[in-house]
Amino acid sequence: MSEVVKIKKLNKVYPGPLQAVRDVNLQIGQGEVHALLGPNGAGNTTTIKSILGFVQYSGEISVLNSDIDSRRGRIAFVPEEKSFYEFLTPSGAITLCESILPSFDRKLALDYVKRFSLPLKKKIRDFSHGMKTSLYLSLTFSQGADLYIFDEPTWGLDPIRRDDVLNIIRNTLIEGSTVLYTSHIISEVERIADRVSIMMDGHVVFTGYLDDIKEKYRIFYLPVDFSHYSTDQTEAVLKDREKLTILTKDTDLIDNLGDDPGAEMTIPDLELFFQLFLRGRQYV
Repeated sequence: MSEVVKIKKLNKVYPGPLQAVRDVNLQIGQGEVHALLGPNGAGNTTTIKSILGFVQYSGEISVLNSDIDSRRGRIAFVPEEKSFYEFLTPSGAITLCESILPSFDRKLALDYVKRFSLPLKKKIRDFSHGMKTSLYLSLTFSQGADLYIFDEPTWGLDPIRRDDVLNIIRNTLIEGSTVLYTSHIISEVERIADRVSIMMDGHVVFTGYLDDIKEKYRIFYLPVDFSHYSTDQTEAVLKDREKLTILTKDTDLIDNLGDDPGAEMTIPDLELFFQLFLRGRQYV
């Protein structure tokens, strides 16, 4: 699988000094939906801004086997803040995009505007937040890009519209295209992503396929005084007054704990995995 985005030793320090990302290495393969997850301040947005060339950084980034400036026409980006030229109407916005974007499909944009029930002649400034998001996505979906980057694309949408957007991303855009996706709604990431990277304190602390999480990892709930394991065998350990929670992919530990009558085992979904992986990074 060829790589659409290659990041090597990415570092970004803001004045303060605040190091937002630290030695980030990341590869995004062609045709995949790659989700970038992390708590607020983890470095997700800075990583995206670096890929797009919006901030200065140290390290190496290639996009579609070249630098970002020579590939901008092949990239579509939806920022977290879905603002557009609010004095325009959707019809005017479509005409503007058609004039400046080489692969923009006017007919497709009109189809999406109709699908999202947006009024063509109403000023964007009079739209609700959800309507503005729907318009921004309509324009983005019509760009014919090789790489789509979405930063919290469904924020503010109702459940039906969110479902429509996820279906479009999963079933339409990835035909020959690649998606980099960030969201704090883990359930929607689990629905559409092929691979997931988790960031914490500016580092990428995990990258893997969603299928591998369920196939390789197990969560065990144990008596609080249980100690027959090594931290080298675990990815995360949490302890409270009532139980010990362990996340592991160590096959020997899984076999041993699976035979222990005092151990309760479950297969992690992405929400559980994400929570434990972040909360349990400090071993007890």
